[in-house]
This record gives sequence, structure tokens and C-alpha cells, in this order.
Amino acid sequence: MKNKSRYLAARIVSICLVAVLLFATGCGKKEEAQQTTQPEETATADVAATAPEAQQTTLPAEDSSATTQQSETTTQEQEQETNRTQTQAQTQVQSQTQAQSQPQTQTQAQSQTQAPSQPQIKAPSTTQEIVAYFNESANKIKTQAVSVTKNFEKRHVNKDRLVVPAGLESTADSMISSFMKDDNDPIVYTGKDEIKENFIVPGQSYVSKLDPAYVTTAACTDNGNTYKIYLKLKSQTSPTAGAGIGAVCDVIEANEVADKAPFVEKFTTEYYNCEITATVDKATGRVTSIVYSTPLTLNITVNMFGTHDLVIGFTFVKDYTVKY
Repeated sequence: MKNKSRYLAARIVSICLVAVLLFATGCGKKEEAQQTTQPEETATADVAATAPEAQQTTLPAEDSSATTQQSETTTQEQEQETNRTQTQAQTQVQSQTQAQSQPQTQTQAQSQTQAPSQPQIKAPSTTQEIVAYFNESANKIKTQAVSVTKNFEKRHVNKDRLVVPAGLESTADSMISSFMKDDNDPIVYTGKDEIKENFIVPGQSYVSKLDPAYVTTAACTDNGNTYKIYLKLKSQTSPTAGAGIGAVCDVIEANEVADKAPFVEKFTTEYYNCEITATVDKATGRVTSIVYSTPLTLNITVNMFGTHDLVIGFTFVKDYTVKY
């Protein structure tokens, strides 16, 4: 399968030629973990309810001294009986408390011993953390993916960055757009070699070596089982593969155009407001879908039927899904 980056460069050369002809003919311009608080069960024993109430004894009237002695004896016996009853009740309460405390202690010990097999993963938050997480996750595509499907590629001419002779903007827009039609038919890349050759970064063994210094905005949204990673990149003039924006995006390099169009004297690109949105499975750390949006401006000087300067703006949107 042909490398899509080189294929795009050939399209750019064709556009340059169309623009030259226009000039020549005068027609050329992005768990919480819940804490469950279980109420502690407090074993409360009502000693007063457990201990029998002291019975009151009514004695018949007798000799006062004998009655007094018997009354004292009876009172002592009642106090002893009450003390024995209270002691038994306290012993019973202690036994119940120990019996209830022991299972709780064992349960707590087991809870402490049986720690979760996988600790909760904290979502990356800083730009450095998000970029590092994205690089690691994205690079698994070329080492672990079974297939990558490009669902579509949208190509849009940015009219505000189209510079042609006055009055010819509409004609130039129509002619250039005819060479840069959308690809709406899905393309499936299978096998490591085919994925390496065609998926971003084309021809490289990696998907991203992005440096946080080239990122203006980084965000990570926790969606339960997945993270949504959003990255917005800084503007860069004429990036090359493996450096700057070229370390994470499919860029058009000057030599790709010059090799195919000797009439091009000067060719530079300006990439701006490039965005990457990826969905990452939290359990595996693998990217399951990813979208690239890469606006760029071509500044071209061609030498054919005279020397002409061209400015053409495009936005490319590529949508992929990945299977492992």
C-alpha cells in the first residue's frame, strides 16, 4: 500500500502546477473513589436489665431486737446476692463484647492483608504528565495493534489563506478543491509493517515522540473506563519528521515536493492550531481511537511562465480506530 504522506506530496505538486497555469493564463489565488462508612456496631448490654431487681421481703412483726438482727442479716444477704448478680452480668457483658470484637478484629486484619490487586490510577494532570502518558499509550499502536482503520480524511481549503490574483479566488478554490477531495471510504491497515508504513508518523517505528515544549494546551478527561486526551500544538514553520510537530503529526516536507517538481524554487509550510484527540482505555493504556486536525499554509515560489508566489491554506482531519 502506498505511503499516504508521499501521495499527499504528489497532490501538492499537482496543485502547484494548476496554480501556475492559472497565473499563466490570467486565471491563477480537545472514580472517585467512594468511601463507604459502615456504622460500627456497638454491643451495649443493659446491666440493670440483666441483673434481677432486689426483692423486697416483708417480715411479720416480732421482737424488736430479733427483728433488727434478722433485718440486718437479710440486708447483708441481699447485698451479697446483688453483688454476685452484678458480677455475673459484668462477666457476661465482657464475654459478649470480646466475642463481638474478635470477628471485627479478624475482619479488619483480613481487610488490611487483602489489598487491592491494582491500585487506583491517578489521571495525568500537568502538561508533562499528559504528554508522557499520551506518548506511551500512542506508541503501543505500532507495537501491539492488530489493525488500524482510517475511517475518513477530510480536506478543506482555507479561503482566508488563499492568495491568488484578485477576481480569481473562486476559480482557484474550485480547481484546487477538485484535487483535494475527501476520502470517505475506510482504509484498513493490518500487520506491523503496513501499520508502521502508513499510520502516523508514516515510516517510523513510533507514533509520538512529542516534546511538551511544543504543546500549548493539554487536557485529560476521566470518562470512567477511558481517558480522553486533548492536545493543541504550537505553530511551527517547515517541521520535519521526527522533530517538533513532525514528531507526532504527518507533515509535508520541502524535499518531498522538490523531488517531484523541479519548477518549485521555494517551498515552506506553516502548521498552526494542530489538534490531537485520543481515547485511551484505562485498563490497558492503549489508544482505541484518535483524530488529528492539522491546518497548514503552503508558501510556494514556482518558476514556470515566469516566477510566481503562491499561498494556499488547507486543513486535514484524519479519524482512526485501533484494534488489538
